[in-house]
Amino acid sequence: MKKLFVCFLVTMFSLHLAKADQCALLPKNVADNAYHLLKNAGSYIDFCAPCMDKEPVTKHVNNLEIQSVYYKPTNKTLYQILIDDTPIDIAYVYVNGKNLGIQSECTPIHDVPEYIDDYVLGRWHFEEKDIQ
Repeated sequence: MKKLFVCFLVTMFSLHLAKADQCALLPKNVADNAYHLLKNAGSYIDFCAPCMDKEPVTKHVNNLEIQSVYYKPTNKTLYQILIDDTPIDIAYVYVNGKNLGIQSECTPIHDVPEYIDDYVLGRWHFEEKDIQ
């Protein structure tokens, strides 16, 4: 019984982490799309609706790179985008006002506004009942 409870806790914790990292590890084509969009933009908006961020923050891209990551659960090489040596989750980044994950065709993405203006102007609200 104790082992079953521990397995349940580990599973629930893993599901929570998976929701938080929607588009952190990417297939090569998605990473390439995101890289090119960020490189051409020069700046981006950082905003994580599921994290309950209070407001969007504009940041500048000084150093941008793609890094390969061996992802053991799938036995595949995936990729991550790094801005100023920090890995990002493109589901919570906006370039030219639109969600970078959606623009880069990262799927599926949940609980984020497609356009940052939808949040800023009050046309989109995160539903707390969506948190699991």
